[in-house]
Amino acid sequence: MAERPGAREFLALVIDDASFTELPHPDGPWPPDGPLGWPGYDAARARAAERTGEAESVVCGTGRVEGVRAVFAAFEFGFLGGSLGHRTGDRLEAAYAYAREHRLPVVPLVATGGSRMQEGMLALTQLQRVARQSALTRAAGLAQIAVVR
Repeated sequence: MAERPGAREFLALVIDDASFTELPHPDGPWPPDGPLGWPGYDAARARAAERTGEAESVVCGTGRVEGVRAVFAAFEFGFLGGSLGHRTGDRLEAAYAYAREHRLPVVPLVATGGSRMQEGMLALTQLQRVARQSALTRAAGLAQIAVVR
């Protein structure tokens, strides 16, 4: 069985050659072992980063498909199951805001196991943040096409 392509590999399959530009992301410092002090969380994140080459479970940026520019949010399943944590929510929120500011469609490339248990209720609130960003983007009249990987 073939190995699942990572976020950047999948982006390369979808977007026009060399058109991807990663968006800046608002990562900040964490208290030891995350917001809940979950023992081993820092170590798990470090292993996930080493294994995938990513600092978080989503890669957000712009690219072109058939010449049309869009904002992409590609989940990296190899990073803690592509789970939503607070930093993932920050990145997604920033990507949707960028899309609205620049009047671009949004294409989430979804591969996620859900909320990140090591962040507890804080991780669950990310679902609401993403849903709100999606609703604001829809209200702005911009297209959103989710691709379930």
